[in-house]
Amino acid sequence: MFPTSPARQALSVWPLFLAIALLMLGNGLQASLIGIRAGIEGFATATIGTVMSGYYAGFMMGAIGTPKLVSRVGHVRVYAGLASLASTATLAHLLVVDPMAWFGFRMVSGACLAGLYIVAESWLNGASTDSTRGRLLAIYMLVVTAGLALGQLLLGSGDPSGFGLFIGASVLISLAVVPMALVRFSAPPVPEMGAVPYRHILRLAPVGLVGSVVTGASNGALLAMGAVWGAGEGLGVDRIAVLLTLALVGGVLVQWPLGMLSDRFSRRRVIFATTTVAAVVALSMTTFGPTSGLMAIAILVLGGFSFPMYSLSGSHVNDLVGPDLAVGAGAAIMLANGIGAVMGPVGAGLVMTAVGPTGLWLAIAFVHGALALYAAYRLIRQWNIPAPHKERFVPYPARSGGLRSLMRERR
Repeated sequence: MFPTSPARQALSVWPLFLAIALLMLGNGLQASLIGIRAGIEGFATATIGTVMSGYYAGFMMGAIGTPKLVSRVGHVRVYAGLASLASTATLAHLLVVDPMAWFGFRMVSGACLAGLYIVAESWLNGASTDSTRGRLLAIYMLVVTAGLALGQLLLGSGDPSGFGLFIGASVLISLAVVPMALVRFSAPPVPEMGAVPYRHILRLAPVGLVGSVVTGASNGALLAMGAVWGAGEGLGVDRIAVLLTLALVGGVLVQWPLGMLSDRFSRRRVIFATTTVAAVVALSMTTFGPTSGLMAIAILVLGGFSFPMYSLSGSHVNDLVGPDLAVGAGAAIMLANGIGAVMGPVGAGLVMTAVGPTGLWLAIAFVHGALALYAAYRLIRQWNIPAPHKERFVPYPARSGGLRSLMRERR
């Protein structure tokens, strides 16, 4: 019997939140570390973008394959096995210094992290009730974002050219197994996934699906290539870590206000306004000095108007497809986001190769600008759309979209 109040439920699942925090610390650290280390090893900028995109390719495969794996061997065995494999993949970068090998290691890391998210989120789903699920999810989002932000800051605790930071990231991921062993309640069964209703979503909520792709491309480029931009501009590791952390902090600060606006007004209009601001800010960043205060403020604002786009896009889709297609819609949103996240680092790497480090901001401005134009076109065609089942906005972290679909299934 689970406690009924959100506070007591949050306390009852503290091992789960601790496990997620450890995973995010290790994942946040290694994401920036590998980008910087690839530059130290002499990889070309475009090659680094391709290597970093391997994580998101693996993430999509993990999101698709994990439910079937869980149904065969159970949550505990899957979680322990994937954590061990993710920890090993982190250390493998030290053993084989080759772009193709590193792309493979990043794919393994992405597949494992996707599976670990799904298993941990299933436990959270089992511990919540209909009346407390949204608030527990908000706590989960804060834990994820805080873990990623602190993981970026850990980048300054060692030398990227050595092996200590790689070992630290591996240890953090391995330690994430320990709290999950303390969970005393069973995870619910993973629901069967039907056919993903891409055509249905494109007909009802195309802005939401396109927004998921753009969010993946923008956020994937920022997280994967932000450290490469900083190294190319001659910034120190500590400065790079702080700037990337500011982007995540911006996402936390702006998430709730944008969500409340989308509850009161058309989500398409909020998406249009949000992506337009992100495009303008990203374009202006090409004129700022990398060490200036304006650059720090701009990164904070860019993160604030870029990271919440996943929640806005997902909420727009879920408003219109209805509860019967919630699970399939959740899979479509996650896969669309993953496709964008694969393309983002690769595209940013190519632009950075052509024009220099500031090409990162040009690439991000381009994808947000393209979404703004498409959203404007859809608004001109149809200013208002019926949303009889519009739900209250609940923020959820990008590339963890499986949780919302599982929660919707239980309603």
